This record gives sequence, structure tokens and C-alpha cells, in this order.
Amino acid sequence: MTDNRQPIESDPSRQGGELSFADIVAFFQRHWRLIFGAAFAAGLLTALTVILFIPRKYEAAATLIIVPPKFASDLKPSTLTVQGYQQLLESDAVIAEARRRLIARGVLKTDDLLRLGREIDTKIFASRRAEETVLAPMLQAVARGRSAEQAAAIANEWATVFLERTRQLMAGPTSATVELIDKQYPEARSAVEKLEQQRNDAQTGLQQRFDDTVTRWDDTITSYKNQTADLVAAYRAETRRILESFSATKNLETRRVRLDAMRRAYGDLQSEQTRVNSQLEQRKLELEAVRKQLAVAPQYLEIHKAITDDALWQSLANAKGKTDQDVNWPELQQRSLVSQQLNPMYQELATRASKVETDVFTLVPRAEQLKGETARLSVEVQQLGEEYGADASELEKLSQERDAGLEKLQEDRSNGLGELTRNKQRALDDITREREARLAGLGRDISHEQELYGELAKAYNQAVLAKAQENVEDVRLGAPAVPPETPKPRGGATKALLAAILGGMLGLFVALVREAAVKTG
Repeated sequence: MTDNRQPIESDPSRQGGELSFADIVAFFQRHWRLIFGAAFAAGLLTALTVILFIPRKYEAAATLIIVPPKFASDLKPSTLTVQGYQQLLESDAVIAEARRRLIARGVLKTDDLLRLGREIDTKIFASRRAEETVLAPMLQAVARGRSAEQAAAIANEWATVFLERTRQLMAGPTSATVELIDKQYPEARSAVEKLEQQRNDAQTGLQQRFDDTVTRWDDTITSYKNQTADLVAAYRAETRRILESFSATKNLETRRVRLDAMRRAYGDLQSEQTRVNSQLEQRKLELEAVRKQLAVAPQYLEIHKAITDDALWQSLANAKGKTDQDVNWPELQQRSLVSQQLNPMYQELATRASKVETDVFTLVPRAEQLKGETARLSVEVQQLGEEYGADASELEKLSQERDAGLEKLQEDRSNGLGELTRNKQRALDDITREREARLAGLGRDISHEQELYGELAKAYNQAVLAKAQENVEDVRLGAPAVPPETPKPRGGATKALLAAILGGMLGLFVALVREAAVKTG
């Protein structure tokens, strides 16, 4: 395998050859006049152009500070972001209005333009010293003019138009809303107070009506009670008079007293008759018992006295020449001395029987007398009782009739009182239902109005806060533009340098083309 590469010095244009640093140096040595000449010419031409044809410009900037309030009202539109304020500042409407005012003031000519990025420009500055401290962002309205005064006037007028448009944007809806709330808030409060007064008046009126109804029905019931009580009292008095008149006409009281006296006398006679008959029966039984005892009792008693003298017994035994063995001692023992004596028991029974017979003979006539008197008095009591019972039954019937009438009268009175009480309760229930329904309706209306009033009260507080913040702007003019002392640098050196670089590159390109053309030729 052979090496086909040739040295660059012998054939620097050979395809696939490698350039060395010496080749590059040799290339620049051959074409340095072209390259540097082109760079110098371009830089010089650019510098002359800037000096001769580009007029001097003055630049002025108005600084706008964005400081939103700590306590913002809900009625106030939300604060825009810094980019939002920048977009508003760069909007066509703000720029056109500023241009119109500047032309009217004679700062600009009719054919002068305000082009963003040329005559005007915006810048945003936001800095942070620490994580917990955020400084207010700033927005600069930069204007360029032919004179320092023109540049400052353009910047200030542009900032003024922007601030007015921002104020209109923020204050326009807020003012209308605040005005509406200022109008509705007193009306809502008056509506709530009016409804509350209506409820109080309705409650007072219905309560007065309720009290009047209670008083009226109480008077009616009291009057009815008094009337019916008088009727009952009159009926009782009439009943008492009728019964007393009937009793006096029939002489019932005297007859009743007489009948009671006769019944007591009859009772006494019956008691005495019972006692006498009881005593008579007892005496008869006692007499019969005494007579039976007297019949069996002996009138005289035989008294046997035993022989107790041993000598008498011995003589009697030896009287017949008998020995002790011949004596019948048991028979001898039965022998005694016999004597008769009046029986004291018989005498006592005879005395007792005589006394009982005397009592019986005494009680029999009294018992017969009492029997006759009792029978006679029983007939009289029965006859008088029948007569008095008929009249008393008639009086009892009359009393029952009057009692039934009194009971009917009292029942009618009770029914009337019950009906009046029910009518009173129905009337009070009607008033109560009406009061509840009316107060409930007013309560719902008041609740609705209070909710509306509460919302309006919150909105009113926000409106008060919004009105207090009317003069507190979110964007303020921190520093107006002032005429600069020196014009803005035109950048001739920078532009000449850039032109020289471009010219050098153009010379390099031409040298390369020439080098290539020589090699190929």
C-alpha cells in the first residue's frame, strides 16, 4: 500500500489535503492588504456615515412605581401584573393619545411618529434583597427625541396618558359600583327598618286584638255565669218555697213529729213488752223447774246414827248368849239409830216457788195490758204512717221533679259555658293563626331583606374602603423625565468596529475566491 498524500507546500489546493499553520500564515501574508484594507474601509465608511448622516438623539425616561395597597377593596379591580402594566403602557391607544397630545402641544410635528423600539421603549426593573423582602417593581417609559426637552416631554406625556388610562380603568367600574351601593345601602336599611316596624306594629296590633278578644269573651262568660247563677238561685228559692208551702199545707212537719213520737212510744212499748214477756217466760220456766225440784225433794229427812259405843255393841252381841263367833258383825254394822227431820231444801224450794208464782201472777196482767196497748198503738202508727207516707211520697216526688229541673238548668248552664269557652278558644286560635302566619311572612321578608342588607353592608364597607383608596393609585409616577444634559451616544465606534469586522470577513472571502480562482486557472 503506497502513501498518495502530497505535501501542502507543493499542492495546497489538492483535494483531501491538510492545512498547517504555516499554510494559513502564508495565505494571510499573501492577502493581508486585501483583508485589512476591506476592514479599514468598511469601518471608516461606517464611522463617516454615523458622523455625517445619523443625527444626535436625546433619551429621557419617566420612572413608574407599582405599589398595590395592602388592604384592597373587593370592588376595586384587581391589580395588574408588571407585564400587564407594560402591555398597557405599550398599547396603541396610549401611544396614539400621547402622540395626539404632543402634536397638539407642538412638541411633535404632524409627520413625526412614536414607534415602539425606536422613538419610545419600556423597561422593567424588579429586585429582591432577601427572600422575605420584596421591593416594589418599577416600569420605565423611555423616549428619544431630537432635543433634550423633546425627549423629556415625550416621556412625561406618555407616562401621564398611561396613568390617566390606568386611573380610568381602575376607578371607572369602581365609581359606578360605589355609587350604586351608596344608593342601595340606605334603601335596604330603610326597608329592613320599615319591615321591622311593620312586624312590631302587627305584633302589637294582633296582641291588642288578642287581649281585647280575651277581655270581651271573659266579660261575656262572666255575664253568662252571673245570669245563669241568678237563674239557679231563683230556681232553688222557688223550689224551697214550693216545698215549704206544700209541707205547710199538708202539716207534714207536725205530723212527722207526731209520727216520730208515736214510733218512739211504740218502740218503747215493744221494748217493755219484750222485756215483760221475757221476764214472764223466765219466771214460768223457773217456776216449772222449781216445781219439778219440789216434786222430787222429800219433805222430811230420816237421820241414821251409827252405834259407836263398844260396850253397847258388846252387850247387844251377848244379849242372847252368843259368842263372838256366833255374832253376824256385818248385819250388826248396818244397824243405827233412826230419827226424822224437816228437809231445809224442800222448805227453800217451796219458798222460792211461792215467790216465783207471785211474780208470774203479777207479770201476766202487765203482759196482757202491754199486748193490747202495743196492738192499738201499732194500728195507729200504721194508719198515721200510711197517711204521712202518701203525703211524704208526694212531697218527695215534687222534690225530685224540682231537682231534675235544677239538674237540667245546671246542665244547660254548663253546656252554655262550654259553648262560650269553645267559641272563645276558636276566636283566640284564629287570631293566633293569623298572627303566626302574618309574623312568619314578615319574618321571611325581614330575613330576606336582612340578608340583602348584610350583603350590601359588606359591599358598603368595601365601597368605603374603595372610596378611601380613590387617591391611592397602584401605579405612581416615581420620577418624571428630565431633559438629559448630554445626548445619547450614537455608537459610532461600536458600529465602525462591527463594520470593520464585517469588511474584514468580506475581504477574507474575496481572498479565498481569488486564491481558488488562481489555483484552478
